[in-house]
Amino acid sequence: MTYSLRALILLASLVTFLYVLRRIRKAQLQLQDSLFWIFLAFVFVIMGAFPQIVYAASRFFGFQAPVNLIFLVIIFILLLKVFLSSIKISQLENKLDQLVQELAIDANLNFGQAEDADGAKQPGKADGAYEAVENTKTER
Repeated sequence: MTYSLRALILLASLVTFLYVLRRIRKAQLQLQDSLFWIFLAFVFVIMGAFPQIVYAASRFFGFQAPVNLIFLVIIFILLLKVFLSSIKISQLENKLDQLVQELAIDANLNFGQAEDADGAKQPGKADGAYEAVENTKTER
């Protein structure tokens, strides 16, 4: 592994680590995601600081050049992260659908029981929940 590749790996891992710390401080990154990126930066530091590990692993798995192993590891880790993010997005969409359905049911049950400014019941007027459900559906 050339010195320039080692320096690039170390620099990229340092930048990643600092960026993740900055996002954590601003509370823009959840703990689970931050641990993933910190671990990834740590793995890159190990690979850059101790290239013998990469050489031994590339010989063991039959790669002609250690850089090919590094690229394969990076691609595999990022594909794994995309898959896990896809699962998380699907779960959040299911929760959103469930919440919209519950809001629609509540709006339907409360339909016609809204009150005006004086506190008198206004038959036939919703309390705004119906409009919220419709706005949520159109935003998707």
